[in-house]
This record gives sequence, structure tokens and C-alpha cells, in this order.
Amino acid sequence: MRIILFYSGIESFNYFTDEINKELHNLGHETFILDLRDANNTPGQSLRNLYEYTKTPVDAAIGYDQMPAIGPAYVELWNELNIPVISIFVDPPFRFGKYNRALPKAYLRFCCDMEHVTWCKRFCSDTIPNVYFLPHGASVPENEPPSWENKKYDILFSGTYYKPEGYIRTIREKYSGAVQKILFDAMDFMKVNPSFSLPAAVDRILSYADYNADDLTRLSVMESGEEADWFIRMYYREKVIDSVLNSGRDLWIVGRGWNNYPKCNHPHFHHISERIPFADSLDIMADARINLNVMPWFKDGTHERVFNTLLRESVSLTNPSTYLKENFKDQESIYYYELTELNHIPDIIEEILNNPEKAKTVLKNGKSIVLDKYTWKQTVASILNAVNAFKQ
Repeated sequence: MRIILFYSGIESFNYFTDEINKELHNLGHETFILDLRDANNTPGQSLRNLYEYTKTPVDAAIGYDQMPAIGPAYVELWNELNIPVISIFVDPPFRFGKYNRALPKAYLRFCCDMEHVTWCKRFCSDTIPNVYFLPHGASVPENEPPSWENKKYDILFSGTYYKPEGYIRTIREKYSGAVQKILFDAMDFMKVNPSFSLPAAVDRILSYADYNADDLTRLSVMESGEEADWFIRMYYREKVIDSVLNSGRDLWIVGRGWNNYPKCNHPHFHHISERIPFADSLDIMADARINLNVMPWFKDGTHERVFNTLLRESVSLTNPSTYLKENFKDQESIYYYELTELNHIPDIIEEILNNPEKAKTVLKNGKSIVLDKYTWKQTVASILNAVNAFKQ
């Protein structure tokens, strides 16, 4: 096959693209990477180079989120060249508004959450008739991870932090009337009912309140919900971190924005780095006995941190999703905590650190599952199978 891939301004997506590119080359396929950061001038990866590449038929263009179809010019190009476009979505589709409706004719979308698949089928069936679930891919480390005894950190958290209050201010500035009220009601509802995604919370509110809302109204509110979605993620991210620090355990952090965290001067709070390349963050994860994770408000999906943690022989301690619970059993291949019972997190951490032999067995079982089902090798195989089926 001959396949087009994309670089963008999102460094983690570029890492994922490189992993896909390596697997494609291992299978004998030919690739071209278009660099969207400067598509007119990047040597060897510009639009001019793309035009040369497409003089020979291309089998697919594969990119993350909306990268392959970021504007009408690209949509028209793929339609003109009759190239199937595959988008791998790792963000909620409701954030993308008009981009869900201005898509190439030959288009296939993968989502990392079953709810996202259902959302696309419900609201965008005319422009996204082909949408499927695809778990995240994980990178098999080139070097043996440090042993349990030689790891530097007991507990590590990787991720960004933004003050939840900032999203409240933005919603007040951007929206008014019923939309603003529904978003705030949804945020309050998710605080108490964290098993609900934002679309599910909006649906619940519009069903129970006296709105008599049709699907177009619901869609309009959901597409206005990016700040509400970020709010609830940061709200619970802050509470999870609080629960560890309040227990007296040291916690190491990798990621930007933590200078704004209210307890950033806490004696047990250790900020390793603000910004580091994605690949380097995986090496840091390998040096932790426990990698603490907060799912990015995916209620029936996956996250690469869970899989990459286990491949680095570290315990994954995360809140569950429906999909994770079906594939990883608590205290057999993973450790779960519940967002409704954050006071139990310190006890689970003590259980893990005080019983290293059990912890090693759990992470070994989890690693085996990831190697069998969730590496980039399996990811690329799923994508290629879908491309082949799509073209028949």
C-alpha cells in the first residue's frame, strides 16, 4: 500500500504517527508524511512533495482527529484524488462542530470510546456513515524497564493541569441564556455522577427538565461543551491529586500547568518537568512503581497511559471505564479506584506498595494483555483491515 500520514502542532500525535509509520514500513508499505505545521515550505514534506507523491495512486490518508480534513481545500483534494481518508479520534467528537459535517466522501473514523462511536452514529450518520471503535496503541519499550526495587518513584502522575475555575469564566463569557444554564447544570450533575460523560449528562438534563429538546437542540448544546468537558476533567484531576498528597505520600508529576495547582508548594508534591517529549515521558513512567491515571472523561474507552504503564512494568492505578472493566480485572491485571470514593485511593496505594509480590503479578498479567491486544502492531493491523474492507 501507499499511504499518506500527517504531522501537526501536537507533539504526542506526531509520536503516534511515527509509531504507525514504523509499523507500516515493517510490513513493507510505502508512506509519505505531510507536515501541516508548514505545509507550503517543509522540505520533503510539503504540499508540493504531496502532489508528486499522489501522481501514483494512493491507498489511504491516515491522521489523528481532524488533521486529514482540516479545511475545504483538503476535503476537495481527497475527493478529487479519490483517496480514502481515515481519522483516528482520541478526543471527543462533539468538540469538532462543523468539521464533523465537512468531510471527504470516502471517509472512515475510529474512536477510542464506544460512546464516541454511538455519538457519531446518532448525530453525524450522513457525513460519518463508517465509524468504529479502536483502542489506543502502546509502544513496546526498546530497553528493559527498571526493576520494581530500582524504580525512582513510588507514585507518578503524567498530565496537564488547568484551573477548573477558568473554564467557568470562559463559559460565562461565551454563552448565555439556556445554553449557559444547561452547561452549568451538566457540570454540577457530573460532579455528583461522574459515571456520566458530558453528552450523557446533557441528554439527562434535557430529558428531565422542561426543555422538550429535539436532537438538533441537544447537538447544539453538546457542541458548546468543550469547556464543560475540560472543567470536569480538571475538577476531578485536582481531587485525585489532593487525595494522594493528603495521605502523606510523595507524588511526582510530569506535565505543564502545575504551577497553577493550589497545592503546588505542598511538601509531598514534586514537579519533575513542565514540558518533555512524549517519548521521554514514557521513560519516566517506567521509573515509577505506580502510575496514577485519571481517565479523560472517557466512560467506555481506553487511554494510552494505562497500556504504556503496563508495558513499562509499572502498576496502573486508574478510575475505570466500562471497556477497561471488561478487559482488565481489578487486582488481577490492573488496580482501580472510583471517582465516588477518592478517600480509598491512599489505602489502595498502601496495598500496592506494601505487597510488592502481588503488585508484580498484577502488572505482569496486565502487561501480557497489552502485548496481546494493544500494541501499535495490533493498531496498524486493525487500520489496514478496515482500509481494505472499506475499498472493496
